[in-house]
Amino acid sequence: MFASSLAPVPRVWRVQRGGPHAFLNPILGAALLAATLSGPAWAHGPALAQAQSDWRAANELVGSFPRGHADIVQWEAQQQPPATPAPQPAAAQRWSFADALMAAQRARPDLLARPGQSAFERAELRLAQAELALQVERAWLHAVAAGSSARYQAQVLQAAQAGAELAARLVRVGNWPQMRLLQEQLLLNQAQAQQRAAQHQQHLAVLDLWRLAGSGLTPAQLAQRLPTDWPAVSAPAAPTFAPLATLEAQALQAHTRWPLLQRQAELLERGLAQSELERIAATLAAAVAPQPGTGAPPALPELDARQLWPRAWDKAAEARAEADALGRQIRADVYSAYSAWQTATALAEGSAQDALRLHTALQDETQQRYNGMLKSTWELLASASARVQASEAALLARRDAAVAAAELRAVLAGLSYETAKGN
Repeated sequence: MFASSLAPVPRVWRVQRGGPHAFLNPILGAALLAATLSGPAWAHGPALAQAQSDWRAANELVGSFPRGHADIVQWEAQQQPPATPAPQPAAAQRWSFADALMAAQRARPDLLARPGQSAFERAELRLAQAELALQVERAWLHAVAAGSSARYQAQVLQAAQAGAELAARLVRVGNWPQMRLLQEQLLLNQAQAQQRAAQHQQHLAVLDLWRLAGSGLTPAQLAQRLPTDWPAVSAPAAPTFAPLATLEAQALQAHTRWPLLQRQAELLERGLAQSELERIAATLAAAVAPQPGTGAPPALPELDARQLWPRAWDKAAEARAEADALGRQIRADVYSAYSAWQTATALAEGSAQDALRLHTALQDETQQRYNGMLKSTWELLASASARVQASEAALLARRDAAVAAAELRAVLAGLSYETAKGN
């Protein structure tokens, strides 16, 4: 892979073991072992013999690793003194969504039901609790996913660091032009910027959750309580919902105003004969009929002075119109939230997973071609980075599907879709 005038570079032909994830971390270390590039390419005389001996020793060392130079990158990083990790809560002490919700509820005593409250007041409290639960669940999902996303970006940064360091060493021994080093350094600069942005987004997501459920904690302490492994918190199967017609009825009954408006309209209509109800409908249709000869609706629909329009009709018609309008709005909210959930779930389980599967297969193929000296270390690093980015995209798609499910549950609990999306 590294062209040299001294000696050919032997390579060990090996196939990756341990699945796609086994390869990722070994290639993302600090730099290639310096001994592999010891000695300038223009050495001659006694220096040439020593350089050849050093080169053979270096390549024997490379051959002792299953993935050649890629494993040496990781081995070299492991030789650094380990940093003392900050104490972390045990896995069992990590905050689940239920833990975060209870912490948020403790911070909102105003949402607790009290003796003597009316049914309407309790319904309003249930709606406020549903809104709080949605806010907490969305914030919790975003915070956990942001932590995982930042860790993915850290892996991409490690790959870029390894590629830049390898390029710098090849330039130093004269095997690469300066332009190739600048290209690798540009990739490193981009990866550093993405990592900083990911860390900032993680910080913002933790602060959003801290505002809701962080009483008695600092943001850093709250961040330590969150799960660190997104697959572990998203392992349960995707939620299932009843047929759409059942969901409509559930949302209508959960709304605080629609059942009252519906009963009011039914009571007013009950005091009218069927013939009167039919005449109300006919009168309203005639009032908004197209203008004769134009086919256009009237600019200001109005009742004809000769038409009978008793006070009882007026109240019944307005009550029915208000109840029906709110019912259509609730049904539209259910349709919107249900469609958003279906779309997000299809993307998470379909497109994002297909892309991850293809990138994983491509990385496996690149690994084998790298072992056969058909691909370079930089192509291998680029393939690994692409798979990491596909993994992050799949993570964010699963997060979006979970958020869409939470928003649908909030709509079924009585919230409007506009409120659910706006939080």
